[in-house]
Amino acid sequence: MVWIVITSIIIFSIRAIIMYWGSSKERTKNVVKEEETKIPFVSVIVPARNEEDKIEVCIRNLMNSDYQSEMFEVIAVNDRSTDDTASILNKLALEYENLNVVHIESDIDKSNLKGKPGALHKGIGESKGEIIMMTDADCIVNKSWISSVSKRFSNSEIGLVPSYTLISGDRTFDKIQGVEWLYMHTMACSGVGMNNPLGCYGNNLSIRKSVYDIIGGYPKIKFSVTEDLALLKAVFKAGYKVNYLCKYESSVTTLPCKTMSEYISQHKRWAVGGMDLGYNAVFFVFTSFALWVGLIVAIVSMNPLWIFAVLFSRIIGDYLLIKPALSILRQFHLHSWILPSIPFFMLMEAIIPPLLIDSRIVWKGQVFNKRS
Repeated sequence: MVWIVITSIIIFSIRAIIMYWGSSKERTKNVVKEEETKIPFVSVIVPARNEEDKIEVCIRNLMNSDYQSEMFEVIAVNDRSTDDTASILNKLALEYENLNVVHIESDIDKSNLKGKPGALHKGIGESKGEIIMMTDADCIVNKSWISSVSKRFSNSEIGLVPSYTLISGDRTFDKIQGVEWLYMHTMACSGVGMNNPLGCYGNNLSIRKSVYDIIGGYPKIKFSVTEDLALLKAVFKAGYKVNYLCKYESSVTTLPCKTMSEYISQHKRWAVGGMDLGYNAVFFVFTSFALWVGLIVAIVSMNPLWIFAVLFSRIIGDYLLIKPALSILRQFHLHSWILPSIPFFMLMEAIIPPLLIDSRIVWKGQVFNKRS
């Protein structure tokens, strides 16, 4: 049985090496044209559905950006909220000249514009900027977020720029999620480095307005419960370059899931959307499954050395992948949480797949299927 354990370690190690190489390549890529002096006008889109307890903090934070106030606008899209989100936004619009509030009063008929894609498209349709930056109502952006990200578009070949999202919170569960988001972002960053779209996160995603228009935007993109991945794939397919930005100045901070139920629902949505990755999805499932087979064989054999070898290969592989981003993004407080987080990741990799039998997703009080 030792050959099963060794094979499982080799398979996972190959994945770890590939991911490390791709992320390193993307992090060190220089796309900025330093001679560029023009400051682009930027439109920040913030979709909000029943966010009365978060939206004001988000808007005020954006308005505190170090970008020239006359060179950016914030478009807040109130997506059929039933709480006080609309009234809060209307009051803020009286205070800030560069805040434009758009209200969606009823469901959008077009099936692939249900939910967040429709809200984003509505906001983009009202925008004036040549660069579109997107975040969520429960997010706080770095003061230099707009200036840091928009600078990447000085290179005319760049069509889309995803960047990292950090997690706030002091609970053990919050720290684990903080490590996981660094891990997931780095995997996605690696995909871009290898010219192979694996994912991104819509709460820190930017696109050139002309590119969005050329690809037809969300009305032309097949519906997905992970609209951010769908947009990334559409930009890649159209032949535009992507730069996955790993810089503290370009980071966004969001809130963690409060409960395990919310966490599992979030990961189920990501997994359902990830099924559109085709052979890439098969690759990740296969490599994770292989390591689990090796671990189970080692446990059944009651061989401590084999068990240690399997777990060590996973821990060292994931640690080396996470560590560079942790340092660059100044998340030093998470360093001691990497080790306890990795077994948790392995457990979730075993729990989530069976849940995909039912592809229905509940998000923001709405029910979606994979295709509509």
